[in-house]
Amino acid sequence: METNNIFSFRRFGKYLVSDLKRCIANFGLSFLVISLTGLICYLLVGVVSYVSGAGWVSSNALARSLYLWIAFAILVVAMPSKCYGFITDRKLGSNWLMLPVSTVEKFLSMLINCLVIIPSAFFLCSFAIDWLITAIDPQLHSTIIGSGMELFDVIVAKASEESEVNALLTNFITENNIIFSAIDDSMILILAFLLGAILFKSQKATKTILAWFGIGTLLSIILTPVAIMLVGSFDLDTLNALNSGDIEAVTTFAQDFISSAMKFDTIFDVTLLLGMEAAIFMRLKTIKH
Repeated sequence: METNNIFSFRRFGKYLVSDLKRCIANFGLSFLVISLTGLICYLLVGVVSYVSGAGWVSSNALARSLYLWIAFAILVVAMPSKCYGFITDRKLGSNWLMLPVSTVEKFLSMLINCLVIIPSAFFLCSFAIDWLITAIDPQLHSTIIGSGMELFDVIVAKASEESEVNALLTNFITENNIIFSAIDDSMILILAFLLGAILFKSQKATKTILAWFGIGTLLSIILTPVAIMLVGSFDLDTLNALNSGDIEAVTTFAQDFISSAMKFDTIFDVTLLLGMEAAIFMRLKTIKH
C-alpha cells in the first residue's frame, strides 16, 4: 500500500475535524452538563443550606475538587461510548467503515479526540467555572488550582521538618511530577473504556467495568507473590536494621524501594498503554458487520 493510502496530512486534517464534529453532535449536551457539575453541586449545596436555615454555605476548595473528579470520572465512562460506540452498530458502523479514510487516520483521530481535545476542553471549562465562582463568592478566597498548590507546599515543608525519611519521600514526589502521573492514569482509564466502547455491542460501560475488574483481580493474584518475593529478598542485616529504627537504613531502604516501585510502575503503565492502543487499532482494523 502506498504511503498516501495509509496517511495523508490533508485527508487526516479534514477527517479529524469531521470526527470532532460528530463527537460534539453525539456528546455535546452531555459534555456541557458534565462540565457544569461543579457549578450545579455548588449551587445545590448553597440553596439547600440556605433553605434549611443555616444560611448560604459555600463549598470550599476541597469539596469543589471532589465535584471536579466526580465529573471527570463520569466523563471518562460516558465519552467513549457516546463518541464511538456507534461503530459496533450494523448500519452506522458500516457507513463509518466505508469512509475513504485509512484505519491509521481513524485511529489517530480517535486518540486525539478522546485523550487530548475533549479532556482538555473539560478541564478548561471546569477551571474557568471554578475561577468565576471564586471571583463572585466573597466567602471563597482561592481556586482549586491555587488551593492545591498551597496545600502541596505546606505538606512538603511540614514533612521535611519532621524526619529525613519524610524529606526523602516528599522530594521524590516533587521530582516525579504529580500532574504527569495523573495524566498517565487518566489516559489508561479513557483507553480502557474506549476499547470497551468499540468491543461490546451493548451495556458497554458495565461490561467494561466488569471486564477490567476481572483483569485487575487476575493481575493481583499473579503480582502479589512477586511482591512478597521482592520483600523477602532483603538480607537479614537489612531487616534487622529496619526493625531497630536505624534512620540511615530506613532512608536507604525507602530510596531503593521507591525507585524500584517507580520503575515498575512506569514499565507497567507504558506496557498497558501500548497494549490497549494496539488492541484498539486491531479492533478497528478487523471489525466487520
